[in-house]
Amino acid sequence: MPARLTIFARISRAARGYRVAASGFSSDARHYLTTAVLQNVGYGVLATVFAIYVKQHGFSESVVGDVEGALALASAVVCLVLPPLVTMLGYRKLFMVAGFALALGRLGQSLAPSAALIIALGLVFGFGDGIMQTLSTAFLSESSERESRTYLFTTDFVLRVFATFVGALVGGFLPTLLGAVASETGALRVTIIVGAALMAVSSIPASKLERRPVRGGNPWRAYGRAVKAFRSWDRLRRLLVVEGLISFGAGLVIPFVALYLKHHLGATVAQVGMIQALSSVVMGVGALLTPALSRRLGLAGTVVVTELLSLPFLVAIPLTTSLPTAAALIWARGMLMNMSWPLYNQLSMEGVPSADKPLVAGWIRFGWSLAWLGGSALGGRMMEGSYTLPYFYTAALYALGAIATFVLLRHISEETAIVNPVIPGPGRELPGI
Repeated sequence: MPARLTIFARISRAARGYRVAASGFSSDARHYLTTAVLQNVGYGVLATVFAIYVKQHGFSESVVGDVEGALALASAVVCLVLPPLVTMLGYRKLFMVAGFALALGRLGQSLAPSAALIIALGLVFGFGDGIMQTLSTAFLSESSERESRTYLFTTDFVLRVFATFVGALVGGFLPTLLGAVASETGALRVTIIVGAALMAVSSIPASKLERRPVRGGNPWRAYGRAVKAFRSWDRLRRLLVVEGLISFGAGLVIPFVALYLKHHLGATVAQVGMIQALSSVVMGVGALLTPALSRRLGLAGTVVVTELLSLPFLVAIPLTTSLPTAAALIWARGMLMNMSWPLYNQLSMEGVPSADKPLVAGWIRFGWSLAWLGGSALGGRMMEGSYTLPYFYTAALYALGAIATFVLLRHISEETAIVNPVIPGPGRELPGI
């Protein structure tokens, strides 16, 4: 009984801490959280049905891969030009533009008559995605006081996970409900439109942000001076090797998980949605366990161990013919592979001079996006021949990525590291959702 009371007491104190902190969140933080929730519900919907819709519409898996590649290309370009744009336009305008770009991209793709147009509209979606994924952390940091920052970042993470969970459920069950009055393709199209509408609506709370751009001279010249003064080239090269291996491997399979479940294992769209929804939950739970692991294994050690532990589950996925078994393997693999993502982000920035951190973050995402482009384009073409073979190549690349993390990053000092169990972001493998 005392132990039970202690657990309840801890939960109660934690809840009170969140209530107190939430009451002090700035209006900008609250509006941003609303924006993020709406968008992540949309992301969850689209992650469930988009690839299935493209295939059902008569296009091949390579089109799905090329759309992901277009998204990654646009996101890569955005990473390089955002610092001056933030200075000139500010967060409010950029977040509004992002919401409309996300909505326009997917809405257009649901109505596009040709593969070329669907791929081209992936650039529009990638532009909005790149803005949100690149600016979110910086905006939250600037919109919070030090004493409430951890609570704000944790709240953002939890809300994103829950919103993605809800979106995946909607994406799974809405086509089933609509199937009574529409064809399968029509039901999937309407579901995509619903997801796009949620992303468009996210521009409303984004329009209420108050933070204004800080102007001071020519932002492009300032950006050029920052590049010239950059000193962290060795760290950047090491990180790009690791990021490239993981991202290329992820691109081979991650965009096609819904297709694997539906067309290889015979899952219904509702079952795909349920599996995708629970994947986001177990990833969130896993992230909460990483601080304890890092105290024993260190930052690099935790990243390497959890990634290597995920590989047996990854290799087993294409070997099973049972949908329940595949779902369990997907959940276990996803949790282990992604649970150390907050620690990896922290490790990547540890010891980097403050002036270099924005450029390191932007260029890492640039390299990640280019590798994802190559992986998804190749993965789509491999999936046309086999839904299972790419998993083995991904496992090999993940193993190399884990080894590279140990070899290239284990020397980084962790003495000043402050382990934060959760940060905004979807996990190592996904540039979007």
